[in-house]
Amino acid sequence: MSDDHELLFEPPGTLRGRMERFAAHGYLFVLAAFTAGPYVVMMLLSLMGNGWAPIFPVKLIPEAWSFQNYINVWTGNTALLDTPFAIFFMNSLIYAGGATLTVLVIDTLAGYAFARLKFRGRDATFLIVVGTLMVSPVILFVPLYTWLNQFGLTNTRVGVILPLVFNGFGVFLMRQFIKTLPSDLEDAALIDGCSRFGVFWRIVVPMMKPALMTLGVVTFIVSWRTFLWPLVLTRDQALYNMPVALGFFTGRTGTLWAPLMAGAAIALVPMVIIFYALQDYYVRGFTVGGLKG
Repeated sequence: MSDDHELLFEPPGTLRGRMERFAAHGYLFVLAAFTAGPYVVMMLLSLMGNGWAPIFPVKLIPEAWSFQNYINVWTGNTALLDTPFAIFFMNSLIYAGGATLTVLVIDTLAGYAFARLKFRGRDATFLIVVGTLMVSPVILFVPLYTWLNQFGLTNTRVGVILPLVFNGFGVFLMRQFIKTLPSDLEDAALIDGCSRFGVFWRIVVPMMKPALMTLGVVTFIVSWRTFLWPLVLTRDQALYNMPVALGFFTGRTGTLWAPLMAGAAIALVPMVIIFYALQDYYVRGFTVGGLKG
C-alpha cells in the first residue's frame, strides 16, 4: 500500500494495526479474485486441446494444453462456424474504429460550441442532449431501424456504425473539459484575426488530449462489444462482428466451450491493449472533466 493509505491504519507495531492491514489485504485479495476469476477460467478453457468436442461437465484444468482452439477459431475450422474469425475481427475494427472517429469529431465540435459559443437556446439544447442519457437505447430501436431501412442502410456497415455515434455522454464530457481550459489564448487569437475554427483546431484541440483519449477509449470499447445492432441490421454472415459470431458456438445439442472461450479471448485483446496503453489519459480525462460544471 502507498504511504497515503498507510495513514488510514494504526501503526504496524500494534495488534490493531496488524489486524487492520490483514483485513484490508484480505478484502483486496477477494475483490481481485472475483474480478480476475472469470478471465482465468476463460483462458484455461480456451487452452483445452479437445478440438470441437463440447466440454461436459465443465473442467477448469486442461488435461492437454494446446493453442489449437485459437487456430481453429481464427481460420474458421470449427464444427459450428466455418467462416474465419479474422473476418469478424476486421468487421469489429471497422465498426468500432468508424464509430470512435465519428464520435470524436462530432462530440468535440458540439462540446466546444456549448462551452464557448453564445447562441439562443444553448442551455436548453444542452439539457436536451444530457437528457438523452436517461433514455434507454431499446426505446429507440424501432424508430432507428425504420429510419435506416427507409434509406437502404440495413445490411450495411454504415447502418451498423450510425446508431453508435449518437452519444450524449461525449458531448457532456467535451463541454465539461473545455470549460476547465483557460480562454485567454483563445481571446488573444481571435483579436489577432484567427477564425473561430482556427482557434478550435490550433489551440483548443491540442489541450484536449486527455478528454479525447478518454472518449475514444469509452466509445471504442462500447462499440467493440455491441451485439444487438449488428445482429438485427445485418443478414450476411460476412458483416457480423465478433460478439455476434461468438453466438455460433452454441448449438442445439450443446456448447463448444473451448472454441467459445478462445474466441472470447481474441475479442478481449484489443480492448485490453487500448485501455492499458491509454489508462493515464483515461483517468485524467474523467478527473479533470468533472472539476467544473
